[in-house]
Amino acid sequence: MEMQYRVSWWTYATVFIVGLVIVIPFAWMVATGLMTTSQTLLVPPNVIPSPPTLEGAQEVLNRIPFGALLLNTVIVSLARAVFTIIICSMAAYALAVIKVPGSGIILIVILALLMVPGDIFIIPNFAIISAMRLTDTLTALVLPSIFDVFGVFLLYQFFRGVPRELIEASRMDGASHVRILATIVVPVARSGVLSLAILTVLFEWKELLWPIVVNRSADKFTLGPGLALLRGEYITDWNVVMAAGVMSALPMIIIFVVLQKQFIAGIARSGLK
Repeated sequence: MEMQYRVSWWTYATVFIVGLVIVIPFAWMVATGLMTTSQTLLVPPNVIPSPPTLEGAQEVLNRIPFGALLLNTVIVSLARAVFTIIICSMAAYALAVIKVPGSGIILIVILALLMVPGDIFIIPNFAIISAMRLTDTLTALVLPSIFDVFGVFLLYQFFRGVPRELIEASRMDGASHVRILATIVVPVARSGVLSLAILTVLFEWKELLWPIVVNRSADKFTLGPGLALLRGEYITDWNVVMAAGVMSALPMIIIFVVLQKQFIAGIARSGLK
């Protein structure tokens, strides 16, 4: 019993320390976003704004088209999530359920691609998008990312757990592969699909490099490169930058709070960490 108490104590202590490491930078960002520009320049710096002000948020709305950037981000994120789920579901179904010839080799290749930095594909992706004359469009932000090797691997883990009896019964009833995937496999593995959707939206929400490379017009930017416009060449108003960061992160925080149970359950059932 004493040993169990020690293990539990260290577990809670570790979680508490990790929580502080994660929360403190965000709390500092929120506090700085509620300060005036003069307060951010004080030495030593203020930790608590006195008094709190929304001056930074108002400046964000004055300096950049935040509403248009937010709308672009929502459109691109949702489009990428929908197409990623469709394509990754079909690929994972072929590997886990149909077991196409060479599925083992394909899975090894997918695992190998997970170890390759995504930035290495920026040049070939840009060459393809330029050849298709899609630069400076929202389509250019979605198209190269609709196939996600991590998404295939994640759904592959879930689809393997779908009872074979359900699939065989559907085949005996004459159901096609598309119908089996849409009406049986995906509903049974809905927690994994939801997890992939949340992760895809999160990755796209904070994307910075690719939108800068492929787009030039500010009205075709998403929140990542749009917030970078607030950075001054010589002087930066950090309260404005931090307020913009809070405003852009707020939708993702709300989504995670609402769907956290399904998201955590999905990751836990997949066996991934």
